[in-house]
Amino acid sequence: MSYIIFYTFNNHSALYFIIRIAMLRKVLLSALTLLLLPLCAFAGEFKDKGETIAVDFPAGWAAGKSDDPTVTLKLEKGKASFEFSKQDSELGDYYLKARVKEQVDSLRSKGTTLGGDVRSVSLHGVSTAYYTSYESMGAESYIAFFTYNSASYAISARGLSDGEFRGVMASVRKPGEKIEVPKPKKIKVLRKKKEPEEDYTTQIFKDGDGDAVSTAAVAGSTDSILNAFSASTETAIGAVSTQTVAGAAGEAAQNFLTELSRKKEGDSGLPPYIPRQPLSALLWGGLIALWVGGSFVARGIAATYQNPKLPPPPADVPPDFFFPFVISKASSFRDVTYQIITRQKQRLMAEYVSEHDVYLAGSIYGCALFHAAWSLLALTGNGEAVTNILLRVPLLGRALASLPEIFFIVPFAAGLFMYFTKKRELQLFDAQNTLVLEAKPEIVYGLIKDGAGKEVARLVKKGTFLYRYWEFVDTDNLVVFSIRDDFPKGYLLRKLFGSLGGALRSRYGIFAQDRRAGFVFLDPSSADRFQIHMDFAFARLGHPAHILAAVLYVISKEKDPVYPSPF
Repeated sequence: MSYIIFYTFNNHSALYFIIRIAMLRKVLLSALTLLLLPLCAFAGEFKDKGETIAVDFPAGWAAGKSDDPTVTLKLEKGKASFEFSKQDSELGDYYLKARVKEQVDSLRSKGTTLGGDVRSVSLHGVSTAYYTSYESMGAESYIAFFTYNSASYAISARGLSDGEFRGVMASVRKPGEKIEVPKPKKIKVLRKKKEPEEDYTTQIFKDGDGDAVSTAAVAGSTDSILNAFSASTETAIGAVSTQTVAGAAGEAAQNFLTELSRKKEGDSGLPPYIPRQPLSALLWGGLIALWVGGSFVARGIAATYQNPKLPPPPADVPPDFFFPFVISKASSFRDVTYQIITRQKQRLMAEYVSEHDVYLAGSIYGCALFHAAWSLLALTGNGEAVTNILLRVPLLGRALASLPEIFFIVPFAAGLFMYFTKKRELQLFDAQNTLVLEAKPEIVYGLIKDGAGKEVARLVKKGTFLYRYWEFVDTDNLVVFSIRDDFPKGYLLRKLFGSLGGALRSRYGIFAQDRRAGFVFLDPSSADRFQIHMDFAFARLGHPAHILAAVLYVISKEKDPVYPSPF
């Protein structure tokens, strides 16, 4: 009984090794076939007349003669042919593609069906050929242009498949030049050490235990060992493959950036362009340091401002006293909206449209961000990548490389056009969304009209750069009150540092003949909320809606940008 069990175990082992040997034999035969194919595929090397280039062709191709003096190499095989015609001058990529594009347009105008638009094939990483294919008289034909070894060639071929054509093109080289194909990276497979197998024969031949072991048990144990070994090997291969793929992806990204940073050669036939260099990183560092340091100083200056004080209103306030106006602001790229609540809980709404801001700010800060990113790339040694990317833009590449700011000049010009031509107006609506007042520039700083379009007052700008005020002039040409900048220093600081989250917001006061009649109170907890307060003694100074519209118009037109802005 013990002998039969031992024989069965050996029979399973022999069968396993026979299968493994058969699989190994199959793999070796496949590998030998792949190695021998390239040796048989290309049977001859051919050189052109001037021995500028050499090319390999499969067996059966032979050199032919051509009456065209520009043809330096002609090969034939039955009805198939392949001609190389040398061009008068060396052409860069732009003109090579342009030549192929001309042929494509010509063929399409004749109604010829093309196999595709302009395509490219790499000449083993040294140069690139551009070609197109079409069907002519039942055979696939090709037109191609390429530059190699400081000479440009045109190709006319027919009777080849696309794969054969690309294979021939990939073999173009200098005479005597060896094409080095990069060897694939070896991947080490980590195998776990096989645990020493338990000696089943010892267990089987123990006295008195032979009857307890069956043939099925031995076979099952053998399969479990083989399965465990296969699973561990696959796990190790999977782990190594994952690491290899991740490493290869990172290496490919780095190689791509390095390739972009490399200066191109052989573009002598292209139009010239002005080489540009990124701004110094030290300059950016200095600007950022100055802005951060200056912003702290500006916040300190703004903190010294104290809100003015007004006498409290009497206990019995008449119903026609609407102050204070409690206002919340919502800004977008296009406009500013104000939600107003009066002392009597009445609701009003105002809107000020300003479409030019997004174009001006977007172009200026977009250009600054572009140059900052360029300088950062230069720090890593990849500064040329920006120029090379721009050079690859069709038609306008070299112009963009000379003046990349053109991307931002167009929106900037559009913003300036809107700024000087469009009249930005403020409209005040009641709770029923009925127009109550509107203010917009008309010869003077601001002309205020009622809902029917009748003029009710004018705002006239006075003062100097750091002492600004606006007079409210009624229809009798009398100055009723004026709105003044209570914090003149903040005006200059906002130009340099922006509003700094509301710390440098404008602060306005309302005056009647040099006496303070009211002021704009800024909510310290929110940059989008403020109030308009009036001294009760000046409650009849003007119509509350007129005062509200005048103050909101000045605040909107003299806006407090969140970013540094000269506008």
